[in-house]
Amino acid sequence: MGPPPHPDPTTLPTTPLQQKGLAALFLFPSLSVVIVAMRMYSRVTSRTTGLDDYLVLLALLFALLMIGPLYIFMKLNYWGFRKEDVPKDLDLAAGFWWNFLVQMFYNPVLALVKASILVFLLRLGGHKTNVRYAIYGLSIFNVAHAVAIFFTALFQCWPIEANWNFGLRKEPGVHCVSNWFHVIASVITIVTDFLVVALPFWIFLGLTMRWATKIAVIGVFVLGSVVGIIGIIRVISIHHQLVEGPSPGEDTFHTVLPVWGAVETNLAIICASVPALRPLFRRWFPALFGGSSGVKSGTPYSDRYVGNSRGTNGIRSQHHDDIRLKDLRMSRTQHTEIRSVSPSGSEEEIMTYNGIMRTTNVQVSYENENPSKANVSDSRTSSELRFESKASEVRSGV
Repeated sequence: MGPPPHPDPTTLPTTPLQQKGLAALFLFPSLSVVIVAMRMYSRVTSRTTGLDDYLVLLALLFALLMIGPLYIFMKLNYWGFRKEDVPKDLDLAAGFWWNFLVQMFYNPVLALVKASILVFLLRLGGHKTNVRYAIYGLSIFNVAHAVAIFFTALFQCWPIEANWNFGLRKEPGVHCVSNWFHVIASVITIVTDFLVVALPFWIFLGLTMRWATKIAVIGVFVLGSVVGIIGIIRVISIHHQLVEGPSPGEDTFHTVLPVWGAVETNLAIICASVPALRPLFRRWFPALFGGSSGVKSGTPYSDRYVGNSRGTNGIRSQHHDDIRLKDLRMSRTQHTEIRSVSPSGSEEEIMTYNGIMRTTNVQVSYENENPSKANVSDSRTSSELRFESKASEVRSGV
């Protein structure tokens, strides 16, 4: 079922408004390719690739597949022209055939991007029961919504040819869904966009971390709200064009409305990829994106103890990765986590608990030269003994 005959789009005239729309059509996918390439380079070099990366790659593939059909649709249907400059015998069928392909490629992009973000957030805050259940719930809804929208868009008219051949819609036995479908589907997408953006606030606001780091991490995710705002602008335009109908005398050609879909999808890909670039930025700009806030000393063995709210100590070394001891409330049994800051700078290291999680109580008995102080019992953890032994070696010049 190929497209109806049409002229070569590259031979058709253009206008300044259409040129601006086409510039945006190619600019944002180009930025997406660059950002995703940097993301994959960062993840591959730090050996932290995961499912979220592959989902973004798949979203980028669909976003790139939109470019060609959307370009042809813009050219064939004279988007960005004044009505009086549009040929009187213009046949819109060929353009809407390509627009049908755009719809098929558009719908999976946002769903894949949201799935990628949810997987990423699961790696960050998945140890919190409420957060994990919220992510699972949003993921299930996101998949169900994506599948429903895809097949509804595919069969929105039966036979399918009625999607671009408007003359068929007048024949008996031909059925098309209401134009409200496009509005409702877009509204649901926008709502889920903002729910996904809200999750990082829930995860990071409860963390004990520097406010500068916390604000930076949350700020990156807030960029995702821009995608929702663009979605709102787009759905308002769709409602006006398809449901309300154009006002008397309104020039429906003098707009670049279809380009908003490409801007929305590619901005979503970019915003979803920016958090994964932190390790790369730390490597390139360590002064701006370094993760350590420790006070450096002039001595090569200067260590500083860092305590938490429960008095558990950790060691931070000038020449080594940060090591912290953090209590985890996973059950009634108290565990102690020894966590080294990820050398790759990966955000997953902020909240994961897959490091060393063992507290060993050691009963130590020793004798003092003073008989009155003999047989003093000391109960310390194996970690404390190792740290104490190391400090002793340093003092002795070993």
